[in-house]
Amino acid sequence: MKTTTNRFSILKLLLGLSAIFLSLHNAVAQDAVAIDVKVTVLSSNLANGATVGEWGLSALVEVDGNCILFDAGRYPDTVIRNSAVLNVDLSCVTDVVLSHYHFDHTTGLLPLIDNLRAINPEAIQRVHVADGFFSSRRSAGSGSDAQSNQMIGLRDSIEAQGVEFLIHSEASEIFPAVWVSGPVERRHPEQNYPAGLNLAMDGDWVRDFFPESQALVVRTDEGPIVLLGCGHSGVVNALDHIQDTIQDGAVHALMGGLHLFAASDETLEWTAARLLEIGVENLMAGHCTGIEPLMRLRAGLNLDRSTAVVGAVGSSFVLGEGIHPTVIAM
Repeated sequence: MKTTTNRFSILKLLLGLSAIFLSLHNAVAQDAVAIDVKVTVLSSNLANGATVGEWGLSALVEVDGNCILFDAGRYPDTVIRNSAVLNVDLSCVTDVVLSHYHFDHTTGLLPLIDNLRAINPEAIQRVHVADGFFSSRRSAGSGSDAQSNQMIGLRDSIEAQGVEFLIHSEASEIFPAVWVSGPVERRHPEQNYPAGLNLAMDGDWVRDFFPESQALVVRTDEGPIVLLGCGHSGVVNALDHIQDTIQDGAVHALMGGLHLFAASDETLEWTAARLLEIGVENLMAGHCTGIEPLMRLRAGLNLDRSTAVVGAVGSSFVLGEGIHPTVIAM
């Protein structure tokens, strides 16, 4: 009887130790931070030299040996061409994060799969999107039922290549220290999105507010590095959400599109004030941000030309070094 009791006590002890170990392991995974981070812009409005610009966005994000492509550009060959000119090897990319369904962020995906698989058959295995990405859209007020979300039609072709779509309903870690925000809570009345499209929701058609708009976030000891596609959720909403769910504290670097090119003076002043409160240490914004709005944000955030520049094609951000702008963006 005593032997049985001792064995039972030992078993309880081992189970308890296992639970403690698992808890510590999960805590470590949750708090993982990146050591080596480099972000290189491959598609944006501004370009120089042999690279080409477009109304679109794409960036290669390299984190501790993992390669993630954030958005895929507007035209089929832009990212492929610019990466060749810049001598950027994309064959290491296993995962793609799409910020939202718009064609200027997604059209290059299928050609990239074909191109990179010819070099590395294991390239682009997964595509990360947020809830609402494959929802139906149509033009508002036109009376037409024509589908306005091209990704619904392209999904089968992409999946036929063996690519898996992972649909995120909340903030999720896709690699150690690398996160997608998932759908962003809309706390502030930012409407950083165009009119003219309706979204199918709960059996009805409503104005498209881009519920799938998401960010790519890299946790670092210096604070989060954040990439937005267009920031259709609102840049302040996105950063509030990221600080609540992924990493609190000042934002070490904010990159991508902020969709402020047509914003009013009042909106720009409000946005700059909120970003100053949040804390943004480096700003490399392009695409739909607008050059004048970027300069307004630079002034409002008390940054300078070394810490706030246009995110032109070929510009990069390196953790521990800061922004490396192209000549045209300085």
